[in-house]
Amino acid sequence: MANVNCLEGMQCPNPDCKSEGPLRIHSTVIVLMDDEGTLEDMSGSEWDDDSICECQECDHSGTIKDFTIKENEAAA
Repeated sequence: MANVNCLEGMQCPNPDCKSEGPLRIHSTVIVLMDDEGTLEDMSGSEWDDDSICECQECDHSGTIKDFTIKENEAAA
């Protein structure tokens, strides 16, 4: 089943895996922090095509653009 939400258009590029997730993504988030720790998440997670991405299933790693399905691959 193809991803239709946060990971839409993404899958592991490892030809022996092709998992659609979950994926580990190095993202940026802004939080309100004090000396005791995180108080409040001030924004959603953000990443771009060059962010590090890793497959939970097979540990293949690359960037978001590596895990993004190209149009010609989607039909295959």
